[in-house]
Amino acid sequence: MYLTIVSSGERNWNALVPELHCIVTAPGHAEVLKLAGESIAVALEDQPHHVAQIKSLEDLDTDLRADLDGSEEIVFLNPAPMNPVSLEIEHALNNAQVSQAELARRIGSSRSAVNRLVNPFYWGHSLDVLRRVAAALDAEVQVKFAAKAS
Repeated sequence: MYLTIVSSGERNWNALVPELHCIVTAPGHAEVLKLAGESIAVALEDQPHHVAQIKSLEDLDTDLRADLDGSEEIVFLNPAPMNPVSLEIEHALNNAQVSQAELARRIGSSRSAVNRLVNPFYWGHSLDVLRRVAAALDAEVQVKFAAKAS
């Protein structure tokens, strides 16, 4: 879990995950926590075995601690789960050297819809869309269920 400093401003809420240099802003408390978790996940995408080092305010840099006025909320957040389907679509696009715009054209969709498909925090993929993406990339869809590790 990553120490996160949450504060409210005049119009927005802000969150800072100092260890990962993540900064997010959102209109509400719940949204800023959600976005902070997503930001943590993206920051750790290339470092899957990273272990949080900052366990308390005392572990923070003295300059950062000096900037805190005591009104901040300190929370510990886990990275948000990332959808492996979205990551796989992005990987397939990169391997095929096809842009999101070109994929949108090939499947008869919009660029924003394709952007949503590769968003690792989007969970609404349909099997029909996955089949269309696979066909457009000259690939096939494979679904596999694996037992959870106990």
